[in-house]
Amino acid sequence: MPTRLTPNTDVQFVPATSDGNGLYPPSITPPDQPLGFFDFLRQFIANPLRGLPRQVYEEDLTLYRPTKKLTVLWVSGPAIVEELLVGKANLLVKSPLEKQVFAATLGDGVLTSDGALWRWQRRVMAPLFRHNEILSYVPTMAQVAEEQVTEWRRAFAGSQAIDEQMMTSTFKVIMRTMLVGGDRSEGEAIMRGGSEYLARVSWKMAHALLHLPTWLPHPASRQMRRASRTVRSALSDIITRRRQSAVEGTDLLARLLNARDPDGGEPMTQDQLVNNLSTLLEAGHETTAKALTWTLYLLARAPEWQQSVRDEVNRIVGPTSIRAEHIDKLVLTTRVLKEAMRLYPPVPVVARQPKEAFELAGTPVPANAQIVVPIFAIHRHRKLWKDPDRFDPDRFLPDRETEMARTQFMPFGAGPRICIGQSFAMIEAVTLLATFVRGARFDWDGEHLPEPISRITLRPKGGMPLTVTPIL
Repeated sequence: MPTRLTPNTDVQFVPATSDGNGLYPPSITPPDQPLGFFDFLRQFIANPLRGLPRQVYEEDLTLYRPTKKLTVLWVSGPAIVEELLVGKANLLVKSPLEKQVFAATLGDGVLTSDGALWRWQRRVMAPLFRHNEILSYVPTMAQVAEEQVTEWRRAFAGSQAIDEQMMTSTFKVIMRTMLVGGDRSEGEAIMRGGSEYLARVSWKMAHALLHLPTWLPHPASRQMRRASRTVRSALSDIITRRRQSAVEGTDLLARLLNARDPDGGEPMTQDQLVNNLSTLLEAGHETTAKALTWTLYLLARAPEWQQSVRDEVNRIVGPTSIRAEHIDKLVLTTRVLKEAMRLYPPVPVVARQPKEAFELAGTPVPANAQIVVPIFAIHRHRKLWKDPDRFDPDRFLPDRETEMARTQFMPFGAGPRICIGQSFAMIEAVTLLATFVRGARFDWDGEHLPEPISRITLRPKGGMPLTVTPIL
């Protein structure tokens, strides 16, 4: 049976710190009991992770009913997550809350659609993300990373806004592999618009949580509408220009334009192309940027691990550009990335809603329930991980990783809707991280303790300033 919780308003949220026994980077101190609904809503707008009570980090199922209309079921046990996302996948749909949040930007693309429409789009896009296909992009990824290292060398040394630079680098990768044909101004507009939309997304989520009509404005309505129009207009212009030019290519946009439904032979419509390119930008740009941002922060706080990564890259790659054949050999670099994504999963929460009432692990789940898989909490669950708040890449040594349940570590989700771009993201992240650490040293300023904040992706509060010293 799930733990049943009653509201409690006496709680504080204090970011964790590190001590001399190892690196314990900033986290969220959970409340012993959940907040009352309106306190929960207030904290939800500030940071949804603050609403996860301690039981979510300790139990398999936690049931919360703050109002008669709202039932939340937090699912934290790997076996039950597997039952939910794999065994009962056909009984679930994407959360209406998530659909409402992304209606203006992603429409009914592969991330937000359900049923036949989702299956068709997923089937069309899946061949574009085969492992061997993505390996062909490694030279482009390495070139982008080397350009950033060159910028650091021009600046010589000093504090750098790592979060912004990771956004720029990962977006360059997307533009050169997925959106060939877009000019610099369009790319900057798409990147800026997407970031502005996500920065205010908690207002939209709170609006949906309260079941308010979509026409009713909230404090961020105007900015979010403007941001979504900017993104979709720029993407539509790129697609139209590419259609008219009849330029052949091997980039992902060319392949999407040429893709056909395996059953009926239909191509994607203009709107579907915009929806899915917008989705891929969020999945392949924003999330990878956040993974790299948190990884560089951890390496700045753990210089011994930073040097180990640097030694591995120098030994395996040497002074040349990283190539496809190097990726699988950078095993320590990969372990560091995985541990960073455990502590700071790029997408910290997954939500679903039942099509109809059913039982989960013997617990009745009503059809209107909000089922939440709190990946952030699962990755720090007290029953699943030894010393879970400690940074330790050796958790992912091969013999230890094979002992993990499949849904104990799930930075890309699980089940039929597992992230379609997970291979792209890992190859890109390994390529960029290895190039960055070989080319520069990253140091913490001794003061900034960024709180992890959920804005669909996991952002550091106050950005991520790090001191960067080029290695000449």
